Amino acid sequence: MAVTAYLETARVLRMDSAREFALLTLERLSKEAWDGEGSLNHVIAYSGVESPKEKVPGTLDDYAFTTHAFIDAWIATGDMSHYHAAVKLADAMISRFYDQAAGAFYDTSAPQGGVVPLGALGARRKPLQDSPTPAGNPTAVSALLRLEPLSGRQQYREIAEDTLGSFAGIVEHFGLYAGSYGLALERLLLAPVQVVVVGSGPEAARLEALAIARFRINKTVLRISPDRLVPGGIPQGLAEMLLNVPPPAAPAWAAVCMGRTCLPPMTEPEALLEALERNA
Repeated sequence: MAVTAYLETARVLRMDSAREFALLTLERLSKEAWDGEGSLNHVIAYSGVESPKEKVPGTLDDYAFTTHAFIDAWIATGDMSHYHAAVKLADAMISRFYDQAAGAFYDTSAPQGGVVPLGALGARRKPLQDSPTPAGNPTAVSALLRLEPLSGRQQYREIAEDTLGSFAGIVEHFGLYAGSYGLALERLLLAPVQVVVVGSGPEAARLEALAIARFRINKTVLRISPDRLVPGGIPQGLAEMLLNVPPPAAPAWAAVCMGRTCLPPMTEPEALLEALERNA
C-alpha cells in the first residue's frame, strides 16, 4: 500500500524522491519476500537482532496489494519486469487463495498436511469488510481487472466478476465498510481506459499531466518512449489495441483506448482533453 501511495504521489506532484524511495522499497520486497514465482512471505525483517527469522507465509492481502504495487511500478517506469511480476503474483494469488468451487478468495492458503501456516488463524475466511484497510477480496478483484485489458486474459475478468457476485447478496449491509467493493464494481462495470503517451520532452510531459489530472477509477496512464512500441515492449493486450493506431510524425502523441478500441492518435492537449471528457 505504501509503495502504491508513494508512486501515485510522485506522479501527481512530480516528486522524484518519492518515486525512487517507492521503487527501492519494492526492489527489497521482491528480493527478500518473494521467490520470483508463487511464494510471497508476510515478513522480511525483525527489529530484534536475536529474534528468530521464521518465514511467515503471505496472506491474500499481501499478494493483492503487492500485485497493485508492481502494476504501479510498471506504469511509473515502463519496465516490463514489473508487469511480468504482477502477472506472476496474480496467478499465484488465484492458485493459492481462489475458491474454484464456490467462488471468491480465502484470506489464507489451505493447510498443508493439516498444519495451519505460521501466523494464520485456524479458520479460513473470505474477507469483504474494509476494517481498517481495504479488504482482500475487492483488492484482489481490482488487481485482476487492472491486468485483464493489459494482458488480454479473459480469465482474470471472469474470476473478478465471479468474486464480486459471491458477495452481491450481502454487501449492501456493510455500507461504508464496503467502499473498496464499490470501487472494484466500478472497475468491472465501466470500460477500461488506457492512455498511452509516446515521446519525451515538454510536449509529452504536458500530455501525460493532462491525462493524469482527469481522474477515473479504471484509467491507466502510461508514458513510454517510441522504441517501446515493439513486441515485448508493452503488454500483449495493450499492444494488440495499438496495432491500428498509426504513429503521427510528431515528437509526442497520445492514444486513448477504451475497451478494445483506440481513438486516432492525438498531438494537441486540447484534443486529448476533449477525448477524455467525452468518454468520462
